[in-house]
Amino acid sequence: MKDLLKKKKIVVYEVVPQRGVDQSKCFKLCDSMIDVGVDMIAVTDMPTSRVKISPWAVGKELVEKNIEVLIHFTRTSRNILRIESDLLGIHALGLKNILILSGDHPSGGDYPSATYVNDISTEDLIRLVKKLNSGMTWNGKKLSGKTDFFVGGVFNANLERELERAEEKIKAGADFLISQPIYCAKSAEKAAERLKMPFLVSIAFFSSEKQLNYFASIPGIDIPSDLIEKLQGKDKSYIEDYTFDHVLEVIEKLYDHVSGFYISGIVKNPEKVGRLVEFVKNLQRRS
Repeated sequence: MKDLLKKKKIVVYEVVPQRGVDQSKCFKLCDSMIDVGVDMIAVTDMPTSRVKISPWAVGKELVEKNIEVLIHFTRTSRNILRIESDLLGIHALGLKNILILSGDHPSGGDYPSATYVNDISTEDLIRLVKKLNSGMTWNGKKLSGKTDFFVGGVFNANLERELERAEEKIKAGADFLISQPIYCAKSAEKAAERLKMPFLVSIAFFSSEKQLNYFASIPGIDIPSDLIEKLQGKDKSYIEDYTFDHVLEVIEKLYDHVSGFYISGIVKNPEKVGRLVEFVKNLQRRS
Protein backbone atom coordinates (compact mmCIF):
# COMPACT_ATOMS: atom_id res chain seq x y z
CA MET A 1 0.00 0.00 0.00
CA LYS A 2 2.84 2.37 0.84
CA ASP A 3 4.34 1.88 -2.61
CA LEU A 4 0.96 2.15 -4.36
CA LEU A 5 0.26 5.51 -2.71
CA LYS A 6 3.54 6.84 -4.10
CA LYS A 7 2.64 5.85 -7.65
CA LYS A 8 -1.01 6.84 -8.17
CA LYS A 9 -4.45 7.52 -6.77
CA ILE A 10 -5.56 4.15 -5.47
CA VAL A 11 -9.01 2.58 -5.30
CA VAL A 12 -9.74 0.30 -2.34
CA TYR A 13 -12.81 -1.93 -2.05
CA GLU A 14 -14.14 -2.84 1.40
CA VAL A 15 -15.54 -6.32 1.94
CA VAL A 16 -17.51 -7.57 4.94
CA PRO A 17 -16.73 -11.25 5.69
CA GLN A 18 -19.61 -13.69 5.97
CA ARG A 19 -20.93 -15.18 9.16
CA GLY A 20 -19.41 -18.65 9.50
CA VAL A 21 -16.48 -20.53 8.00
CA ASP A 22 -17.70 -20.72 4.40
CA GLN A 23 -16.34 -17.56 2.76
CA SER A 24 -16.89 -18.60 -0.86
CA LYS A 25 -19.28 -15.70 -1.61
CA CYS A 26 -16.89 -13.25 0.01
CA PHE A 27 -13.95 -14.47 -2.08
CA LYS A 28 -16.05 -14.45 -5.25
CA LEU A 29 -16.97 -10.81 -4.59
CA CYS A 30 -13.32 -9.91 -3.92
CA ASP A 31 -12.23 -11.60 -7.16
CA SER A 32 -14.88 -9.73 -9.14
CA MET A 33 -13.71 -6.39 -7.74
CA ILE A 34 -10.06 -7.15 -8.47
CA ASP A 35 -11.08 -8.18 -12.01
CA VAL A 36 -12.65 -4.74 -12.62
CA GLY A 37 -9.50 -2.97 -11.45
CA VAL A 38 -9.55 -2.09 -7.75
CA ASP A 39 -6.04 -1.92 -6.27
CA MET A 40 -6.71 -3.38 -2.83
CA ILE A 41 -9.27 -5.19 -0.71
CA ALA A 42 -10.02 -3.92 2.81
CA VAL A 43 -11.45 -6.53 5.20
CA THR A 44 -13.68 -5.34 8.05
CA ASP A 45 -13.49 -6.44 11.69
CA MET A 46 -17.01 -7.22 12.99
CA PRO A 47 -18.77 -3.97 11.93
CA THR A 48 -21.85 -3.04 14.02
CA SER A 49 -20.67 -5.70 16.51
CA ARG A 50 -22.02 -8.55 14.38
CA VAL A 51 -20.04 -11.77 14.64
CA LYS A 52 -18.07 -12.48 11.48
CA ILE A 53 -15.01 -14.58 10.80
CA SER A 54 -11.76 -12.83 11.80
CA PRO A 55 -10.60 -10.51 9.01
CA TRP A 56 -7.10 -11.96 8.95
CA ALA A 57 -8.51 -15.40 8.06
CA VAL A 58 -9.94 -13.81 4.91
CA GLY A 59 -6.90 -11.58 4.44
CA LYS A 60 -4.47 -14.49 4.48
CA GLU A 61 -6.34 -16.22 1.64
CA LEU A 62 -6.31 -13.01 -0.40
CA VAL A 63 -2.60 -12.37 0.17
CA GLU A 64 -1.86 -15.91 -1.01
CA LYS A 65 -3.61 -14.95 -4.27
CA ASN A 66 -1.26 -11.93 -4.56
CA ILE A 67 -4.00 -9.45 -3.70
CA GLU A 68 -3.01 -6.39 -1.68
CA VAL A 69 -4.98 -6.32 1.59
CA LEU A 70 -5.86 -3.74 4.24
CA ILE A 71 -6.95 -5.29 7.53
CA HIS A 72 -9.33 -3.49 9.90
CA PHE A 73 -8.36 -3.85 13.55
CA THR A 74 -10.71 -2.78 16.37
CA ARG A 75 -9.61 -2.27 19.97
CA THR A 76 -12.78 -2.38 22.10
CA SER A 77 -13.35 -6.14 21.83
CA ARG A 78 -9.80 -6.98 22.97
CA ASN A 79 -7.74 -6.32 26.08
CA ILE A 80 -4.11 -5.24 25.73
CA LEU A 81 -2.82 -8.84 25.90
CA ARG A 82 -5.02 -9.92 23.02
CA ILE A 83 -4.26 -6.76 21.07
CA GLU A 84 -0.51 -7.40 21.04
CA SER A 85 -0.94 -11.11 20.39
CA ASP A 86 -3.36 -10.55 17.50
CA LEU A 87 -1.15 -7.87 15.94
CA LEU A 88 1.84 -10.22 15.96
CA GLY A 89 -0.29 -13.00 14.51
CA ILE A 90 -1.62 -10.74 11.76
CA HIS A 91 1.92 -9.75 10.81
CA ALA A 92 3.10 -13.37 10.83
CA LEU A 93 0.37 -14.16 8.27
CA GLY A 94 1.87 -11.60 5.89
CA LEU A 95 -0.69 -8.85 6.49
CA LYS A 96 1.20 -5.56 6.81
CA ASN A 97 -1.44 -2.88 6.04
CA ILE A 98 -3.65 -2.22 9.05
CA LEU A 99 -6.44 0.26 9.76
CA ILE A 100 -6.97 1.07 13.45
CA LEU A 101 -10.54 1.68 14.65
CA SER A 102 -12.29 1.80 18.01
CA GLY A 103 -15.00 -0.61 16.94
CA ASP A 104 -18.76 -0.45 17.48
CA HIS A 105 -20.34 -0.74 20.92
CA PRO A 106 -21.56 -4.30 21.57
CA SER A 107 -24.93 -3.09 22.88
CA GLY A 108 -26.23 -2.87 19.30
CA GLY A 109 -24.76 -6.16 18.10
CA ASP A 110 -25.18 -9.92 18.38
CA TYR A 111 -24.23 -10.05 22.07
CA PRO A 112 -25.50 -6.83 23.70
CA SER A 113 -24.19 -7.79 27.15
CA ALA A 114 -20.63 -8.38 25.89
CA THR A 115 -17.86 -6.43 27.61
CA TYR A 116 -16.74 -3.14 26.09
CA VAL A 117 -12.95 -3.10 26.55
CA ASN A 118 -11.12 0.20 26.90
CA ASP A 119 -7.54 -0.77 27.80
CA ILE A 120 -5.96 1.53 25.24
CA SER A 121 -7.03 4.54 23.19
CA THR A 122 -7.04 4.57 19.40
CA GLU A 123 -4.09 6.98 19.38
CA ASP A 124 -2.14 4.79 21.80
CA LEU A 125 -2.95 1.74 19.70
CA ILE A 126 -1.31 3.48 16.74
CA ARG A 127 1.69 4.18 19.00
CA LEU A 128 1.72 0.51 20.00
CA VAL A 129 1.89 -0.59 16.35
CA LYS A 130 4.83 1.78 15.86
CA LYS A 131 6.53 0.28 18.93
CA LEU A 132 6.15 -3.18 17.43
CA ASN A 133 7.76 -1.79 14.27
CA SER A 134 10.76 -0.80 16.42
CA GLY A 135 10.95 -4.28 17.98
CA MET A 136 9.38 -3.44 21.36
CA THR A 137 6.09 -4.27 23.11
CA TRP A 138 3.85 -1.64 24.73
CA ASN A 139 5.40 -2.33 28.16
CA GLY A 140 8.96 -2.09 26.82
CA LYS A 141 9.84 -5.76 26.39
CA LYS A 142 11.95 -6.72 23.40
CA LEU A 143 10.44 -8.74 20.56
CA SER A 144 12.21 -11.55 18.74
CA GLY A 145 11.97 -9.46 15.59
CA LYS A 146 10.51 -6.21 14.27
CA THR A 147 7.20 -5.81 12.48
CA ASP A 148 6.80 -3.47 9.51
CA PHE A 149 3.15 -2.43 9.65
CA PHE A 150 1.82 0.42 7.50
CA VAL A 151 -0.82 1.86 9.82
CA GLY A 152 -3.82 4.09 9.26
CA GLY A 153 -6.68 5.68 11.14
CA VAL A 154 -10.17 6.94 10.35
CA PHE A 155 -11.82 10.33 10.82
CA ASN A 156 -14.92 12.38 10.01
CA ALA A 157 -14.10 15.38 7.81
CA ASN A 158 -17.32 17.15 8.85
CA LEU A 159 -16.58 17.53 12.58
CA GLU A 160 -13.97 19.80 14.19
CA ARG A 161 -13.33 17.39 17.08
CA GLU A 162 -12.76 14.56 14.60
CA LEU A 163 -10.26 16.68 12.67
CA GLU A 164 -8.45 17.40 15.93
CA ARG A 165 -8.37 13.67 16.64
CA ALA A 166 -7.06 13.05 13.13
CA GLU A 167 -4.18 15.38 13.95
CA GLU A 168 -3.59 13.42 17.16
CA LYS A 169 -3.47 10.20 15.15
CA ILE A 170 -0.91 11.75 12.81
CA LYS A 171 1.23 12.74 15.83
CA ALA A 172 0.88 9.18 17.15
CA GLY A 173 2.44 7.91 13.92
CA ALA A 174 -0.39 7.17 11.48
CA ASP A 175 0.93 6.71 7.94
CA PHE A 176 -2.41 7.42 6.25
CA LEU A 177 -6.04 8.26 7.06
CA ILE A 178 -9.42 7.24 5.66
CA SER A 179 -12.45 9.50 5.96
CA GLN A 180 -15.99 8.56 6.75
CA PRO A 181 -18.12 8.59 3.55
CA ILE A 182 -18.07 12.01 1.88
CA TYR A 183 -21.01 13.50 -0.01
CA CYS A 184 -19.88 17.14 0.05
CA ALA A 185 -16.46 17.77 -1.50
CA LYS A 186 -15.80 21.03 0.39
CA SER A 187 -15.35 19.34 3.78
CA ALA A 188 -12.80 16.91 2.34
CA GLU A 189 -10.93 19.72 0.55
CA LYS A 190 -10.58 21.61 3.83
CA ALA A 191 -9.45 18.45 5.60
CA ALA A 192 -6.78 17.83 2.94
CA GLU A 193 -5.41 21.36 3.32
CA ARG A 194 -5.33 21.00 7.09
CA LEU A 195 -3.98 17.47 7.53
CA LYS A 196 -1.35 17.54 4.77
CA MET A 197 -0.88 13.78 4.64
CA PRO A 198 -2.08 10.86 2.49
CA PHE A 199 -5.76 10.20 2.98
CA LEU A 200 -8.43 8.29 1.15
CA VAL A 201 -11.99 9.51 0.76
CA SER A 202 -14.63 6.92 1.59
CA ILE A 203 -17.51 6.79 -0.90
CA ALA A 204 -20.73 4.81 -1.32
CA PHE A 205 -23.67 4.65 -3.69
CA PHE A 206 -26.91 2.84 -3.01
CA SER A 207 -29.13 0.22 -4.60
CA SER A 208 -32.38 1.02 -2.75
CA GLU A 209 -34.14 3.62 -0.61
CA LYS A 210 -33.92 1.25 2.37
CA GLN A 211 -30.16 0.98 1.97
CA LEU A 212 -29.80 4.76 1.67
CA ASN A 213 -31.88 5.41 4.80
CA TYR A 214 -30.01 2.77 6.79
CA PHE A 215 -26.64 4.18 5.81
CA ALA A 216 -27.79 7.72 6.65
CA SER A 217 -28.74 6.53 10.16
CA ILE A 218 -25.21 5.35 11.00
CA PRO A 219 -23.47 7.74 13.45
CA GLY A 220 -20.73 9.80 11.81
CA ILE A 221 -22.12 9.55 8.28
CA ASP A 222 -23.48 12.83 6.95
CA ILE A 223 -25.66 12.47 3.84
CA PRO A 224 -27.24 15.80 2.84
CA SER A 225 -30.95 15.91 3.68
CA ASP A 226 -31.81 17.31 0.24
CA LEU A 227 -30.20 14.26 -1.39
CA ILE A 228 -32.24 11.91 0.81
CA GLU A 229 -35.45 13.82 0.15
CA LYS A 230 -34.85 13.85 -3.61
CA LEU A 231 -34.64 10.05 -3.66
CA GLN A 232 -37.65 9.25 -1.48
CA GLY A 233 -40.11 7.08 -3.37
CA LYS A 234 -37.81 6.54 -6.35
CA ASP A 235 -37.21 3.10 -7.83
CA LYS A 236 -34.01 1.17 -7.21
CA SER A 237 -32.38 1.78 -10.59
CA TYR A 238 -32.96 5.54 -10.33
CA ILE A 239 -31.46 5.64 -6.81
CA GLU A 240 -28.40 3.63 -7.84
CA ASP A 241 -27.75 5.67 -10.99
CA TYR A 242 -28.31 9.00 -9.23
CA THR A 243 -26.08 8.26 -6.23
CA PHE A 244 -23.42 6.74 -8.50
CA ASP A 245 -23.32 9.90 -10.63
CA HIS A 246 -23.15 11.99 -7.46
CA VAL A 247 -20.15 9.96 -6.27
CA LEU A 248 -18.37 10.51 -9.60
CA GLU A 249 -18.88 14.26 -9.20
CA VAL A 250 -17.35 14.12 -5.71
CA ILE A 251 -14.39 12.09 -7.01
CA GLU A 252 -13.72 14.60 -9.79
CA LYS A 253 -13.80 17.54 -7.38
CA LEU A 254 -11.50 15.82 -4.89
CA TYR A 255 -9.10 14.07 -7.26
CA ASP A 256 -6.29 16.64 -6.87
CA HIS A 257 -6.71 16.86 -3.09
CA VAL A 258 -6.61 13.23 -1.95
CA SER A 259 -4.55 10.07 -2.33
CA GLY A 260 -7.31 7.75 -3.40
CA PHE A 261 -10.83 6.45 -2.88
CA TYR A 262 -12.25 3.85 -0.53
CA ILE A 263 -15.46 2.11 -1.63
CA SER A 264 -17.75 1.10 1.23
CA GLY A 265 -18.73 -2.56 1.54
CA ILE A 266 -22.38 -1.60 1.12
CA VAL A 267 -21.60 -1.43 -2.63
CA LYS A 268 -21.93 -4.82 -4.35
CA ASN A 269 -22.09 -3.90 -8.05
CA PRO A 270 -18.85 -4.88 -9.88
CA GLU A 271 -19.97 -3.28 -13.14
CA LYS A 272 -20.39 0.14 -11.55
CA VAL A 273 -17.20 -0.27 -9.50
CA GLY A 274 -15.38 -0.99 -12.76
CA ARG A 275 -16.80 2.21 -14.27
CA LEU A 276 -15.68 4.11 -11.18
CA VAL A 277 -12.14 2.69 -11.47
CA GLU A 278 -12.00 3.67 -15.14
CA PHE A 279 -13.25 7.15 -14.26
CA VAL A 280 -10.37 7.55 -11.78
CA LYS A 281 -7.88 6.26 -14.37
CA ASN A 282 -9.16 8.78 -16.92
CA LEU A 283 -8.68 11.59 -14.42
CA GLN A 284 -5.14 10.38 -13.88
CA ARG A 285 -4.44 10.36 -17.62
CA ARG A 286 -5.65 13.95 -17.86
CA SER A 287 -3.61 15.20 -14.90
